[in-house]
Amino acid sequence: MSQSILIVDDDAAILKVLGSVLSAAGFDVQKATGGARGIEKLDAGVVDLLLVDLGMPEVDGFAVMKHALAHSRARAVVVVTGQGTIPVAVQAMRAGAVDFLTKPVDPDELEHAVKRALGSPDDTELHAAERRAWRDKWAPGFIGDDPKMLEIFGILERVANTNCHVLVTGPSGTGKELVARAVHSASNRREKNFVAVNCAAIPKELMESEIFGHAKGAFTGANERREGKFQMANGGTFFLDEIGEMEIGLQGKFLRVIQEQEFTPVGETKPRKADVRIVSATNRDLLKDCKDGTFREDLYYRLNVIPIHLPPLGERPGDVIALAEFFVKRAGQRHDRQVSGLDEDVKQAFRSYAWPGNVRELENMIERLVVLKAGEGPISKVDLPPTLAAADETPPAVTAAVGLPDGGINIKQALEQLETKLTTDALRRSQGNKAKAAELLGLKRTTLIERLKRLGLTEKF
Repeated sequence: MSQSILIVDDDAAILKVLGSVLSAAGFDVQKATGGARGIEKLDAGVVDLLLVDLGMPEVDGFAVMKHALAHSRARAVVVVTGQGTIPVAVQAMRAGAVDFLTKPVDPDELEHAVKRALGSPDDTELHAAERRAWRDKWAPGFIGDDPKMLEIFGILERVANTNCHVLVTGPSGTGKELVARAVHSASNRREKNFVAVNCAAIPKELMESEIFGHAKGAFTGANERREGKFQMANGGTFFLDEIGEMEIGLQGKFLRVIQEQEFTPVGETKPRKADVRIVSATNRDLLKDCKDGTFREDLYYRLNVIPIHLPPLGERPGDVIALAEFFVKRAGQRHDRQVSGLDEDVKQAFRSYAWPGNVRELENMIERLVVLKAGEGPISKVDLPPTLAAADETPPAVTAAVGLPDGGINIKQALEQLETKLTTDALRRSQGNKAKAAELLGLKRTTLIERLKRLGLTEKF
């Protein structure tokens, strides 16, 4: 039996073309003109894949997708968008779509995306493998396979080769500059310069000159003409780290640069053109800064076309050990130490520790442990500082919330209730997307589906 696909678009010509390609590939294709008709079709029967255009009048593709996922009317969703609405497509992926295509849709790319979305019983692992491959090629500095990070790599893969500006948020030490460099490396700008400026490291009175350059004699000490970092990035990528520290007056000038795609060096009157893609990063809450009047709201929305949020290391404990072992090997080579990794007690302590300083704290801790370790062999618990040595004595959050009642407990029933709650929470958090819910639970998609049947949750989700 062939797999079923519902194509929803308000353009009859596009429906015909996409339908012909997928029918020829052996799929059972249904078509709906417009979002309202698409929802009617979904309510009439579940499909394996919803292929929906985002830019439809009245009932848009986002509404159709949300209806399909909320009511489990499609196994997977792929959205179609124009270049101008790529940020909406990224938002759709965060809400549950597994992929997006840009118009005009290439037939080979369409067939590949559909087959990838439908996949096999191991489709979750296939997605993960593809994202790991992208990471290894374009972002080799990132270590680990946490589902949150693999989702980020999937989005970066789709947006890297566009000209959309990217805003990377997250706590200090999570690797925001690595994201910026990955975006540049995977884009068609990779042969041009990647230029970085840290807005917190340059005095505000020098920042404008640093970014835009200056003419000879523009100010005291300007003994020669100097080219700014923005001009150096022409054709490439300009990375503004700690963008929230930029002085409010310069924010207005920078907004004009983005809007007009031209700038004027300090002390000059003739504007210059520069083709630059901007990636910015911050550990601040810029929306709060906008409300407080310390960051321009119009600049925020110009920069935040593609939002990428990096989770703290404490939210991706599965990556801690992989990162730690990588840092041990590198530090051992750097300092000529024969340290062979971590023993099991140390691994448990590392998994339990919160890592408030994120990856940077872990890297510095490993450096210290490798340098100070007496003798060869793995790092053991006696090598750890007290705060880390005691970390594994704290019970995991889920088990810590469960206590034994005075009258005892039916453990089988209690475990089933906990399993039901965690499974339901994962599906609600992923808005019914079973592949994403399976990643949150550390399961294969097929295992999750069997679990839903066993727990009697199939109809609900």
